[in-house]
Amino acid sequence: MLKEGTMVYFLMNGYVMSGQIMNVEGNEKEYTFSIEGYSGCEGPHVIYSNQIHYTVFLSQQEAEKYKDNPQMYLAAYC
Repeated sequence: MLKEGTMVYFLMNGYVMSGQIMNVEGNEKEYTFSIEGYSGCEGPHVIYSNQIHYTVFLSQQEAEKYKDNPQMYLAAYC
């Protein structure tokens, strides 16, 4: 389970972005969180733990591997 304040990386429109984890809720098997600086018109997006290594990455190097694959991007809309 990721802890509040952990730095994660994500892709938006081919760019590697980063932010800290916040608002962690759930348990070790299934949980949700938000990323500071990644929000929509109505506030922070809720991200599910099963998105780790698919749209949310634990290192910049891991994210860089997928920056040419739009299926790995987090949504960039409200």
